[in-house]
Amino acid sequence: MNWENRIFCGLAALLCCRALPAAAGEVAAVLSSDSGHYAEAYASFKAGPHGGAEKFDASAQGFILPAEVKYVAAFGVKAAALRYPPGTRLVYALAPVEGRAHSHEISMAPRPADALAAYKKLQPGLKRLAVFWTAYPGDDYIEELRAAGVGAGMEIISARLNSPDSLPERLRKLMGKMDAFWLMPDPALITQSSVMVLSAFSCANSVPFYAPTYALALGGGTASFAPDFAAAGSEAGRALAVLVSGGQLPRVIYPENVQLRVNEALIGKCKWPVSR
Repeated sequence: MNWENRIFCGLAALLCCRALPAAAGEVAAVLSSDSGHYAEAYASFKAGPHGGAEKFDASAQGFILPAEVKYVAAFGVKAAALRYPPGTRLVYALAPVEGRAHSHEISMAPRPADALAAYKKLQPGLKRLAVFWTAYPGDDYIEELRAAGVGAGMEIISARLNSPDSLPERLRKLMGKMDAFWLMPDPALITQSSVMVLSAFSCANSVPFYAPTYALALGGGTASFAPDFAAAGSEAGRALAVLVSGGQLPRVIYPENVQLRVNEALIGKCKWPVSR
């Protein structure tokens, strides 16, 4: 854990234990819609230090954010992409969008070093990992992965695609050149057909498929090491508490306590080279 995250975690732990100096109405939670995984993330946020923050549904007709709001936790792309008043401090989660001024992203992808360590433990022979992505999480994340790969003794193969339609051809070209592949949490690549293609290739060739969510792993992937919606909500709450107290945050924040979850049901059938 680097020094920025140590400071962040320490501040967050302290702030969770005491009242925060924010005037009533200055802190808000904005949801792209008050349902599904946005609601799940908000439920965890609500259990944190700013659980009393007013909640707004950005999909509601006539939605307007009060002028006195200075700190916002946004959940989802629609909420994160809103035009907030100048100077608003923003923490956003579940939103693969580019960074904005005064904003901090709760990453949908795990900390690179932690992810590689988890996959290496599951698959000791993993030396070449192909990473499929289009726009999210971006070049900086891929570079972090490569740097972490040096320490893990693992080659990171960046397989950037223009669209999901390119997957079959890219998989064929990578056959024999990768020990596993990892699909990033990039909405541009995650479709029903793309997941089916990846799952079928993985099982037919006994090449592990690391999915961006556990739900997708259960749909034909090998495993997933990724923050869940509840973790994103909790992390957003802790981050907002740091901002309200006047603290500093890195632009991208990786949720803590991410767990590796394995699709045990398909290990035997697909003959993936993993340790159980």
